Amino acid sequence: MLGRQANELAAHEPGVRAGDVESVHKFRIATRRSRALLRPCTGVDQLQSELRWLAGVLGPVRDLDVLLEHVRALVEALGDDRPGGEVILAALEAQRSDARAELMAALESDRYRSFSARFRDDLALLGETDDGRLVAFAHRELRRLQRAYAALGPDPSDDELHRVRIKAKRTRYAAELVGKRFARLAEAAKRLQDEIGLHQDAVVAEERVREVAEGSALLAAGRIVELERERRREVRAGLPEAWKRLERAAAKAL
Repeated sequence: MLGRQANELAAHEPGVRAGDVESVHKFRIATRRSRALLRPCTGVDQLQSELRWLAGVLGPVRDLDVLLEHVRALVEALGDDRPGGEVILAALEAQRSDARAELMAALESDRYRSFSARFRDDLALLGETDDGRLVAFAHRELRRLQRAYAALGPDPSDDELHRVRIKAKRTRYAAELVGKRFARLAEAAKRLQDEIGLHQDAVVAEERVREVAEGSALLAAGRIVELERERRREVRAGLPEAWKRLERAAAKAL
């Protein structure tokens, strides 16, 4: 499975360098999956550190790609306030250009070349992982997710929900490692991760729009912010049902 992620990195690197949005997305997924797959392993701190660094320079570019696509659709529906929305889009596109410059500098660095050359060699040293250890790892990630969700109050903060999303993602990847037996749990965790992800996208969108809006863009920003807050309310309203689906899947898996 880790070898497939190495293949994904190699396959999509040319597209990342060319500025292809989908290649950036798939390249980032490969780094995330690699980090998740390495979590049950020992002696991989250096490899994890390099993957974390790579994800750190990919993240801002991918996040702005998602944000720009979403805000463009909102701006098209702003009517008289659309010119202000275009000002916001221009500011976000400038941020994306800066983030891409940092990513390209990272890909041209000796650090990245060293990581790229050693990644497969490091994987070859890991050996096999027994099924019992993978099941125990999935159980542990699930318990951490369950504790985090149980600790949420009636009106959790955005940060608390984001932490639950991270734990849902880790549970999903751990369940995928086990295979068919935990397939339903992996799917339920993915759905929970995706739904809370919409909430986090709305949080980030509001923060970014507020950050760049000024002058003639303020009215457009206000309308966009209200739409994002409505998106957050919808996600929060549907969260209990998403959690029930996960608990049912967990009960069957265990």
